[in-house]
Amino acid sequence: MKNKYVLITMIVLMAISLNSEDKIGLALSGGGSRGLAHIGILKVIDKLDIKIDYIAGTSMGAVIGGLYAMGYSAIEIEEMIINNDFENIFDESVSREDLYIGQKRWMPYANYYFNLDDKFRPGLPEALFSGSNLINTLFDYTYPASNITKFSELPIEFKCVATNIKTGEIKVFDSGNLHEAMRASMSAPSILEPMRLDDELYIDGGIRANLPSEIVKEMGADIVIGLQLSSELRPKDNLDNLIKVLDQTINFSMTDNVNRSIELCDIVIKPELNKLSNYDFNSMKDIIDEGEIEAGRHIEELEMLPKRKEKRSISSTPNKLSFTNISILGNKHLSNAKIREYVGLTKNTYYSKREIIKAVRNAYHSQYFSYIYPVINFENNEYKLIIKVKEKNRKRLGFALSSNNDQEVVIGLTLELNNYIQHNSKLLLNLHIGDKNEINADYVKNFGKHWGIYFRAFPYVKEQKLYSYGDDHAKTNSVYSVEYGATSGIGFYAKRSLVAELYSYIYRSRLYKHIGEFENSEFYSSGLGLKLYHESLDNYIFPMRGVQFLAKLSTAREGVYSEIGNKKFYSKLRMLMPFGKTFSMKYQFEYGSHFDSKEEEFDPFYIGGIDSYMGLYPAEKSAAIYKINTLALRLNPFDKIFCDIQFNVLQLGDIDYWTAEDDFFKAMGIKLGYNTFLGSLRIGAAMDEDRVNHYYFSFGYYFDPFEFSRR
Repeated sequence: MKNKYVLITMIVLMAISLNSEDKIGLALSGGGSRGLAHIGILKVIDKLDIKIDYIAGTSMGAVIGGLYAMGYSAIEIEEMIINNDFENIFDESVSREDLYIGQKRWMPYANYYFNLDDKFRPGLPEALFSGSNLINTLFDYTYPASNITKFSELPIEFKCVATNIKTGEIKVFDSGNLHEAMRASMSAPSILEPMRLDDELYIDGGIRANLPSEIVKEMGADIVIGLQLSSELRPKDNLDNLIKVLDQTINFSMTDNVNRSIELCDIVIKPELNKLSNYDFNSMKDIIDEGEIEAGRHIEELEMLPKRKEKRSISSTPNKLSFTNISILGNKHLSNAKIREYVGLTKNTYYSKREIIKAVRNAYHSQYFSYIYPVINFENNEYKLIIKVKEKNRKRLGFALSSNNDQEVVIGLTLELNNYIQHNSKLLLNLHIGDKNEINADYVKNFGKHWGIYFRAFPYVKEQKLYSYGDDHAKTNSVYSVEYGATSGIGFYAKRSLVAELYSYIYRSRLYKHIGEFENSEFYSSGLGLKLYHESLDNYIFPMRGVQFLAKLSTAREGVYSEIGNKKFYSKLRMLMPFGKTFSMKYQFEYGSHFDSKEEEFDPFYIGGIDSYMGLYPAEKSAAIYKINTLALRLNPFDKIFCDIQFNVLQLGDIDYWTAEDDFFKAMGIKLGYNTFLGSLRIGAAMDEDRVNHYYFSFGYYFDPFEFSRR
């Protein structure tokens, strides 16, 4: 085989010496993250000032090749991809701080979601990722070529390859929107959803033509340089995870078509990248360097190729565009008007590329879309904007698993129906089974998008076990608490700032024995209240910055389905101020009061735990009035790993007048947390002023996701 390449090279050199006007074509193969080696090879081609006439690319080769065809230099492409954090391009999660306040009325309630079909049967997703972040990044890269619809009009004529999943045939893109063609070409099966274009579905072009040398020949190339990056098939002892198995599955069909394509190449550059998978984006710089090194080994052949006679220029679209029309494509349930509201762009107003991308990503933060991206059409000297969308399934089933010091394993199931009962509505049917049993139904109908009013109805039943503790912090007794009731309210939400709700409530609670002697008791009440909520945390469980504030004030009148007239106030404040990326100061304040009445017999505040007061176990103490001040240093030394070093002070009282004689507790502690794909894992230890140690464990979504919905 090696002698064969030597012979081919000799023929190429002889041909070049005979004709300096030969057309040079590049065939860029796919290979996932390995495709970044194309950049290193192109850096050598740029240094030698080689004239490239045609480019055909597949998958990542389509992206790198398309950008090079637009007029970007290899160094510019390298800077774009590395500086834009390309390694996180498949991260489609939405940071909690990017959500609108109306979406934050619920805390996280599921570790994983299953889409449901029309018969409410769960199914698997089309792929691991929808590609929404990817295609918007490609739009960013290709914006200068938005006014070009024929790829032959680019500074270098370009084509890219995809596979029609319906017919299995090769699809060669030579026109259209460049970012859509690139995205179609790199739709790796099971990794990225197939690309929908003109009622057709496309997957990775590497399935049929991973090294598109034949296409470059058909474009008119006399000399074809093949940039081959596909890996060899892995041995069975190196198929030890899902990514490697998917990589191997894709490579089966690629290996055969690449071997045929190599025969059409005059020069083949193949970096040694077999140790890397298709999805190793953590080694981008090393991959690019390896491509440059391998191209250097072919320097003698490359130096003989024709040189550029003029400098290439980048395709150019105006920095700001005004659109004569903005249309929506792909929606099924959301109206065009509603999607336009979410995007927020209007006709006959000038927008920059950044403003267009920001508007689309803000709409994505609504969580109504699997993907949403812009397409610019230039016709008759007018720019038109198309917003292409795929709506998320309106029916989802969420699964959660949790446990902590007090609770054994609790399994949670949540049926989520978005815009299903009514437009702009949300229904959550929640079931918890295990050491805590609950049924919650939360229905909200919104009137407005980011600003507006809403109506809520929230019936519930919950049962939990409560423990009594001795002076030595050991459990001495336990009772079951059962509460069933409902709240309903009318509220107002204001974009990212505040939710306010006037509500009514009614409930009946009962305590009955579990272990030990206990007199069963029952209590009922109804009343009115006001809730306020603000949140700007970047993450609910492990925030590094932001503020959270919750306040509830309620009142009940004796005799109006209430045994006793009472007033109740509860508030919680969390503030985190970052100092750099890995260090924050945290202040937390909790306050609860029944004002001047002793109501702890029927509706006390329960205190203690890893998120309440470290120095007591969960719900170890109860009181009619309390306040907790916590000051902590939060560290995020490694990705997904967090540490809190904190000092907290607790005061308990009978009336809302604090004296030195009131119960006063101090403790300091440390918490370690790890954010796993199944949920948060946390352990903690604290020492109180009596030098008694307390240990804590928490896994999953242990908190109440309906904290704001409750009375």
